[in-house]
Amino acid sequence: MENLVISFSGGRTSAYMARQLQLKPLASNQYFVFMNTGAEDERTLDFVDRCDREWGLNLVWLEADVKHGERVGTKYKIVNYETASRQCEPFYEVVKKYGIPNQSYPHCNRELKLQPFNAWLADTCQDAYRAVGIRCDEIDRMAANMDEMRIIYPLITKFPTRKGDVLGWWSRQAFDLDVPEHYGNCVTCWKKSDRKLLTLANDNPALFDHFNNMEIIAKDGGFNAENNKGNFFRKNRNTQQMLEAAKSVFDRFNDKYYESISDNANGCSESCDLFG
Repeated sequence: MENLVISFSGGRTSAYMARQLQLKPLASNQYFVFMNTGAEDERTLDFVDRCDREWGLNLVWLEADVKHGERVGTKYKIVNYETASRQCEPFYEVVKKYGIPNQSYPHCNRELKLQPFNAWLADTCQDAYRAVGIRCDEIDRMAANMDEMRIIYPLITKFPTRKGDVLGWWSRQAFDLDVPEHYGNCVTCWKKSDRKLLTLANDNPALFDHFNNMEIIAKDGGFNAENNKGNFFRKNRNTQQMLEAAKSVFDRFNDKYYESISDNANGCSESCDLFG
């Protein structure tokens, strides 16, 4: 294998995969890529940056560059830890052009990650294979078109790994990801379970400010006229409804315990794979 792009999502599993592939490369040229949406917890960015510095990954930080008023797909821009968006800036631009992403219109991953990544790949190494950090205990998430897309799963085929293996490995390292599980990836992602979202809303309602603002922008832009396109959350709920629900009694999420099936039943472990 000549070229391999390694997707670093910002979590423990993808970081573990990146380290294993750095120590035991599968390709002559390996590129480590992180897609920043601007909706991640600051501690996630700290973790990504530290992995890069500690291990010398030469990590490529990418963000979506939405082209307004043009019949042109989303492009990319290269940023770094210091210049990376932290106030959902790329997310706002996606909403202004395409409306609110949700279960019926899940275009956030497409525009915030897939499109800009593919644009970068076209300028860098079109023939590259792509490594995704899906573990043995997540085997049902493997892409059906993995061969066509040149996707490989090293934590299944090369370094068989389960969640416990990852957590055990990190417990022996000099640093770790200091983010509670329900804060992972885009903090208020609509794919997260109600337990996680309501726990976040109850503890820190301000986390939902950006999604609330985006719903207003989408409404003003005429995006919410039909088919649930104006609300983020399942069951056609908007941000204000989620905040109100968080004031009542509900089953709180506790990340000290392994998440239940109900926490992932409608999502994908809160992970949006870079390669689809």
